[in-house]
Amino acid sequence: MKVNVFASSSLCLLLISTLTVMSNATIAPALPGLANEFSGTPSADLLVKMLLPIPALFVVIFAPILGWTADKFGRRNQIILSTLMFAISGAAGAKLAGLEAILISRALLGICVAGLMTAITALIADYFSGQQRSQFMGLQQAFSNIGGIVFIVTAGYLASISPRLPFYIYGLAIFLVPLVFVSIKDSKPINLKDNQPPDDSNVNSGWKRILAGCAVFLFCHLIVFYILPTQIPFFMVDIGIIDPSKAGLAMGAGTLAAAISGVFFGKLVAKIHSHGVAFAGFMAMSVGMLVLSQASSFGLVTFGCALMGVCMGLVIPNFMVTGLAFVPSNKRGLASGVLTSSIFIGQFVSPLVTSALISALAYSHFYLVTAGFTLALAVASAFMLKAQSVS
Repeated sequence: MKVNVFASSSLCLLLISTLTVMSNATIAPALPGLANEFSGTPSADLLVKMLLPIPALFVVIFAPILGWTADKFGRRNQIILSTLMFAISGAAGAKLAGLEAILISRALLGICVAGLMTAITALIADYFSGQQRSQFMGLQQAFSNIGGIVFIVTAGYLASISPRLPFYIYGLAIFLVPLVFVSIKDSKPINLKDNQPPDDSNVNSGWKRILAGCAVFLFCHLIVFYILPTQIPFFMVDIGIIDPSKAGLAMGAGTLAAAISGVFFGKLVAKIHSHGVAFAGFMAMSVGMLVLSQASSFGLVTFGCALMGVCMGLVIPNFMVTGLAFVPSNKRGLASGVLTSSIFIGQFVSPLVTSALISALAYSHFYLVTAGFTLALAVASAFMLKAQSVS
């Protein structure tokens, strides 16, 4: 019975984690069809393009607030309410008549994603500690990326029928509400008692500084990683690869690599510690940038994208785990909100920074500059985490 409690709680957290990827990926294939449907609407092209970043904007705004509410009023209630509203606001786009109304529903969806990410991350930190926490965070990253692949492929098929159909995928979240209600508790499942250290035993007086450092590295990582969806398709056209399906395959290789590396994240932390994982992750990204700087074929582009995915699968759970490890238990929701915001701010800044640099340097030199930047991140992050482990 205890094993069943543990299994259901863990499975529920992993399934809920896949919803956070859906906020952007699910309707991406439907954008051209939506642009055609609303072609008579003033500024339709701009408004349709805004459907993707709008949820992320509201995650940035509301993640710290909803992290605080998760600490104040409980993780479980927030997950239940956020999941329910996620299904409603996400699926609403299938029926709403106006583009402005769909934008509002997407903003509400972003608030729900903020509520889910902060509460789930805080709950994982409550349930697990040490090696178990690292393993679960890595598994969560893997589930999120696998979910992204499944959702984007399904959405692509549905969008070929009607641009409104992908919105219904969000509605599937409604089936997770009963599972959350039954499986998730604000206190850890009883069979996890041996994994839980004494309350706040790892609290460090400098936890705010550690948290800020982790947030900065996550922000920098996302600036570089978001080259994958925002710049790689255009880069492939620039080098003569004009088949859109090949761009999808290259990006899919990055997502798959992130999922695989996430599975092995916990074991890597046990062997080479968090500073070693940070160094290895950013070095993979740096090598990936070098590969892309010389890429003139589909195979090399795919290899470079896969190396970028390896970095994502290692770096995100690494800094999420570290950022929460030294935080007082009653501040974990707030801390997860700060880390979540840093990820989505990085997504926002990435196309602005990278587009400007590409215009000034051209792709090959841009990738070389980015390789140097990620090499610096590898050294700096390893130094910070090593110093923390010594202290």
